[in-house]
Amino acid sequence: MNLSTFELPYEKYLLKGDSYSSGAAENNTIVLHGAGKSSRATFSRLREYLCLHGISSASFDFVGHGETGGSIQETTLQGRTDQAAAAIKHTCQEPLNLIAASMAGYSAIKLTELFTVENLVLLVPAVYTPHACDILFGPDFSAIIRERNSWVNSDAFGTISEFDGSVTIIAAEFDDVIPKMVIEQLYASARNAEKRTLHIVPNSSHLSLFPQEKDFHEVMDLLLDVLKNRQSTC
Repeated sequence: MNLSTFELPYEKYLLKGDSYSSGAAENNTIVLHGAGKSSRATFSRLREYLCLHGISSASFDFVGHGETGGSIQETTLQGRTDQAAAAIKHTCQEPLNLIAASMAGYSAIKLTELFTVENLVLLVPAVYTPHACDILFGPDFSAIIRERNSWVNSDAFGTISEFDGSVTIIAAEFDDVIPKMVIEQLYASARNAEKRTLHIVPNSSHLSLFPQEKDFHEVMDLLLDVLKNRQSTC
């Protein structure tokens, strides 16, 4: 397993990221972390596991996170999608595997409109009203997304309904951040997917998706089955 780092100019920032190479084919997988205190390091173990099983991947820290630094309040949801698109163009080959967590789930769904995507893997995904997309993170953004059922009119549902690749949703049984109805609506909307899977991790929460070791391995086995089966048919 080889690890290399990269820096990618984006506006006034340098996006800091890295690539895990399995030594196999060119990388077509990117892993996108969520908000809060998350960074690409959050998914190091997941990526190492994938790499050891022949799947290379890239990841980076969004503005306001990890080694990229800066202030998250200087960017937006659309900005995060743009950052991810720039990183994909810099590090990945199409068709893509998109693996995204929480807030990045929304960006990953939107990225299916820009790139050829074979596999869309969403971990405890969030969706947002389009009215919030260009609002700087901060009080105004928070006020919009905290409106009751603001997610109901999210454009993510329409976008995922047009996606015809494989959709895998990994949800927490007791998620205190993402309403159960969001997960159900995403799964129902993915009606044109070649394959769709919803896996609910028992006794898990938004910030503790793998409460037991067996949960991690169960999800990884699922992801390997999805990613490798799709890769073999590309």
